[in-house]
Amino acid sequence: MAEQAMSRDHVLYLLQDVYFDNIDSGDADLAVEAMHEDVEWIHTQVWEHDGHSSDDLDTLKSRDALREFLAKRIPEMQVERIEHKVDKVVTDGECGAFRARVVCLDGGAKHFFGWIELKDGKVSSYRVMPQR
Repeated sequence: MAEQAMSRDHVLYLLQDVYFDNIDSGDADLAVEAMHEDVEWIHTQVWEHDGHSSDDLDTLKSRDALREFLAKRIPEMQVERIEHKVDKVVTDGECGAFRARVVCLDGGAKHFFGWIELKDGKVSSYRVMPQR
């Protein structure tokens, strides 16, 4: 039996409520619950901080690798006091795109785009790049 396609609302829930909100609150374990066990995660740095440049590209190939990465990176983001806000999501239920922004305390923001693929009710492929 074919898997049921995910709705836009569910994809938004995975991205904002599970992934980004838990990153922003400091919980890598909960954040990665949005991701499939075998997620391919490719991230171009959006908010430059702590020596991380928008020229940096991180590529990870599992939820465990992502959890380890986030456990190290989240404390740096909390010092910067940034939050992630998803503004738009489009999906056909199997893949999709989103536009989001990283917002800092003074109201400054950096926008970014993402492409995702979905499997078993989770994000199986995640690619992010800053809007330039």
